[in-house]
Amino acid sequence: MGLSLAREIAFDTFVAVMDKKRKPEDVLSEFYKQHDKKLKRLDRNFIKEIVYGSLRWNYKLFWILQNTSNRDLHKSSPEIRAALIAGTYQIYYMDKVPDRAAVNESVEYIRKKGQASACSFVNGILRKISRRAEYFAKPDKKTQPADYLSLQFSHPKWLVQRWLKIFKFERLETMLSASNQPPPMSVRVNSLKVEFENIRAFQDRLLREEKLHSEKRYLRGSLHLKQTPKFAGPSLFAEGYYTVQDESSQLIGLLVNPQEGELIADACAGPGGKLSHVYELGKEAIELIAIEKDAEQMRKAKENMERMGHEKLEWVDGDFLEWKSRKKMNKILLDAPCTGLGVLRRHPEGKWHKNPNDLDGIEDTQYKMIQHALKLIKVGGELIYSVCSFEKAETEQHLLRLKKEYGDKIEVISPVSRLPDYFKKYVTRQNFLAVYSGNQDEMDGFGAFIIKVAKKI
Repeated sequence: MGLSLAREIAFDTFVAVMDKKRKPEDVLSEFYKQHDKKLKRLDRNFIKEIVYGSLRWNYKLFWILQNTSNRDLHKSSPEIRAALIAGTYQIYYMDKVPDRAAVNESVEYIRKKGQASACSFVNGILRKISRRAEYFAKPDKKTQPADYLSLQFSHPKWLVQRWLKIFKFERLETMLSASNQPPPMSVRVNSLKVEFENIRAFQDRLLREEKLHSEKRYLRGSLHLKQTPKFAGPSLFAEGYYTVQDESSQLIGLLVNPQEGELIADACAGPGGKLSHVYELGKEAIELIAIEKDAEQMRKAKENMERMGHEKLEWVDGDFLEWKSRKKMNKILLDAPCTGLGVLRRHPEGKWHKNPNDLDGIEDTQYKMIQHALKLIKVGGELIYSVCSFEKAETEQHLLRLKKEYGDKIEVISPVSRLPDYFKKYVTRQNFLAVYSGNQDEMDGFGAFIIKVAKKI
C-alpha cells in the first residue's frame, strides 16, 4: 500500500503547525492551491479531520505513545512524531479508517521523508496501539485534578491549573470537553445580497445547487451548514452570498449598531469577518475605515470584502496605536489582539503554540489600545471592545480599570438593548458580554463591552 496524497498533506501540515508554529489553515491553503485538481471535497474533509483531530488530542495521544514506546519520543524527528500521533488518532478516533491503512501509510510517510531506518519502529508502535491491548493508569481525578483534566481532555497543564482557580471542576470538565469538539460550520448570510425575509429560499438554493444542508439559527442571518462548502471556484461562497463566521463573533457587529451617517473605524480589521458585518449593518450609509498592520490579515480582509461586494470603505495599512484620525469618530470597534483562549476548538494549535509567558503583557497592549481609541472618539461616541477570550484580565479587569481611571468621563453601556432576546443571557451584571466555552449554543468563547465617551478625553 502506497502513501495517499491526502495523508501526506495531513502529516506535513501537522509538522508545519507543531514544529514551525504555523497556522493550519494557512498551511492547508497552500497545499490546496498546489494540488487543487487532485483533491476532492472528500479528500479535504479527510485531511481536515486528521489535522485538527490530531492537534486537539495531541497531548493524550503522545502520552499513550510514550507509554507504549521504550524511547523518549521527544527526541524523535518531527516527521516521526507526526506519523505516530496522526496514525494513532486515526486508529482511536476515525472508525471508518481501517487500522491497517493508518499503520501502513504512516510507515510509508516516514519512508518517503528519507527516514527508512525508523520504519520498523513506527510500524511496531502503531501495531501495538491498534491491538489496544495495554492499559495505562491515568492520574487520580480527586487527588490530581489538574493532571487528570490535562490528560483526559488533552490541554496543557498550565492552562488547566489557571482555569481551576476560576471555574469549578465540573464546569471546567464541560468546557475542556467542548473545546475538543469540531465546531459547527457557522456562516453569516450577506444581507446586502439576500434579504433576511428570503433566508429560507436561500437555504433551498444552497441545497439545490451545492448539496449543502443548512439549519437556521437564532440570529437572523446565521446558518449552520451540515457539510463543508466549496470555497474555491464557482460557488455561492465565491460569489459573496455568505461568509464563515461564528455566532458569538456575529454578536459583536450587533453591539456596534452602526447608524446612518456615522464615522466608524475597525481598529484591527483582519481577516474581515466583523468588518464585513458592520458594513452590511450600515447598509452602505456609514463611513467606514478599516485599519490593519498585519500584511497577511490585511490581504485576507480585502479579499473577503471584495468577494462580498463591499467596496465603499477606506483602508489604512498601519498600526492602530500610531493612527491619527482626520476627525473624531462616532464609533471604534476594537477587536483587540488577545490570547485566543476562547476559540481553541476552532484553533486547537493555540493550546500548543502558547505558554504562560506569552500571556504576560498582552493585557497592557490591549489597555493601551483602549486608551488610544478613547482619545479618537467624539463626546457621545462609543468604543466597542471585543476579544475572542473569556479571560477576566482581558475583559472584566479592563472595565474596572477604566471606571477607576476615567470616572464620569465614560459611561458603560449595557449590550442588552442591542442583542436579540435569546442572547441577553450572556450579558453579566457588570454589563459586559461573556460567552464561555461549552455553552449550550456551541458558540466560541468571547468577551466584549461598550464604553460611551461622556466628556472630552
